[in-house]
Formats: sequence, structure tokens, C-alpha cells
Amino acid sequence: MPPPRVLVAEPSAPICNALRKFLDGRAEVQAVHYLDEAVQIVRAKAPDVVIASVSGSFDGEVLAVQLRKLVPELCIILVYPPEEDKAFDRATAVNADCFLNGPLKKPAVLNSVRAVLKLRELRLRILELAGQVEKLKAQPPPSPVPKPRGPGVNTADETFFKKYMLLEVKRSKRYAYPVALLLVSLDKLDEYLAKESSPEFQRATIRSEVMTAISELIRDIDVAMPFAEDKYLVFLPHTPREGAGIVADRIVKKLAGLPSFEKGTASLGLASFDPGLDPTQGVSFGALVREASQALKRAQDAGGNKVDAPAMPAKPKKNRISMG
Repeated sequence: MPPPRVLVAEPSAPICNALRKFLDGRAEVQAVHYLDEAVQIVRAKAPDVVIASVSGSFDGEVLAVQLRKLVPELCIILVYPPEEDKAFDRATAVNADCFLNGPLKKPAVLNSVRAVLKLRELRLRILELAGQVEKLKAQPPPSPVPKPRGPGVNTADETFFKKYMLLEVKRSKRYAYPVALLLVSLDKLDEYLAKESSPEFQRATIRSEVMTAISELIRDIDVAMPFAEDKYLVFLPHTPREGAGIVADRIVKKLAGLPSFEKGTASLGLASFDPGLDPTQGVSFGALVREASQALKRAQDAGGNKVDAPAMPAKPKKNRISMG
């Protein structure tokens, strides 16, 4: 990084030479003895810092006002006589960055130059950030975060899947094969999101991770999709109650400690229809959803991190025929 360029505007040659020695090796110094000469140099190629004298024969305050108009980010240090007791007020009035009272000492000069250069760096950074803010304001508002879809959902049309599940339940009743429905929910998710700075973004991330995790545990013929109120439906056709219970346990274990919800757990409500257990059992998609919802509530009321399901129907007794 090249050394800073310092312009010294001072009518006294000895003082200019002293400042050169103070800044030797730390800055590139150029000295002028007239106000107009300083303005011309700044207009041609502005330095990083201007050190200007304020005395009866050299009005550095007028120079500071002119230079600030030419280069707003220019660093300006005014040097006042030792007897000036209002240097702070006078330097502030002309928008100078710093002031010094003579006689000049090397540590004071070096510290002042370092301070105003740091101030200049911060000023430029603020201008840069302000420009970025204006660009962001000019951009159209972002679109709502789309509802994430995990690999377990093969299409964006949820209506199609719901119709598919309705038809599948009807087929299971007609052709006497078992089906199961799982309703999954993360425990105390709202409490967790309430503490986050970007709850909707975090919610979308969690949904995506849940769908991905569930899809890794189910078959191609199974269907998983987001459901109301941060819940997830998993429909398992041709699946008896015992098999659905195994899948349910795996899902609850898989969802414990997601990367985006590390200390979270999940609860699951299971509902099933198996005509082999009870040929007289009635079934509908709505009834399965209600049973799964009730089971999910029981699981969460019991502390969460578990699977709940309605009681298994008793197997029908076979009629026995006595011989002889």
C-alpha cells in the first residue's frame, strides 16, 4: 500500500522542513507557501491530508472551506498559534477534521495524521454503504419465500396428491389392502422461531430439511408433502400397521436434531386401515387425517419426541364348527 500523500500549506519554510522530517518515511510530503497554490494542487490531484497553518499572514480556515467544497472526503488538519485558546471551536466551524497548537511536536503530528486517515477510511466506507443501501431501495421487493419441496414430493401440485390419496384410500377399501397415514410435526417449533432474527427464512430452511429427511426413509410409491401449520403428511399405500409403525419410529429419530433445528424433536400421529384385521371397518381419507391429528396431539401432550396411534382393532374371532 503506497504511503499517504500530505500537502503542507505553510508560509514558513522552517516549519515546512520540520513537518517533512516528522513525516519522513511515513508519508509523501509536498509543501506550498501560498493559498492559491494549495487550491491548484488539490484541484489537479487531491492529496490524502492537508496540514494548513492559521496565522495573521496565512488564513488556513478560508483554505479549509475552499478545499472541503472541492474534495468533501479530504482530510484537513489546521495548525493554530500556541496562544489560540479557541482552536477547537474555530476548527469545528470550518469543518476541519483535526487541529494542532504550536509549537509542533512529532508525536502529536503523527497521531493527528493517523487519526484523520482513519477517519477518512471510515467516511469512505460510510459512503460506500450508503450507495449500496440506495441500490437496494431501488430494487423491487423480494418475492415471498416459496414453499420448499423436498425430494419426497414429485410435483408442485398438492391438489393432485390429495386427490391421489383420496382415490388410494377408496381402492384400499375396495381391493382389501392396508394403508397408513402419518402426520408429523416438530415439537415447540413456534417457540424456537420466535427467538430467531429471520423466522420465515429459518422456517423455510427447516421445512426443506424435514422433507429431505422424510424422503430418504420412504419408498417410491409413498407420498410425502407439507401440510397445514408446519405439519407433514406421509401416505403409505399397501402398508400394514406394523410396517407403518417402523417407518414412523425411523422418521421421529431422523428428525431429532436437524442441522437447522439442532435441539428440536418431532412427534408423529399414525392412523391406518387394514381390512384384513376388520373387514367391517369403515375408512375415508378425512377419517384417517382426524385419527392421525388426534394421535399427534396425544404424542405432543405427553412431552413429544414419540409416536402415537389409535388402539389396534381386535382381530375378529373365527367361527368354530364341532365335528362328530
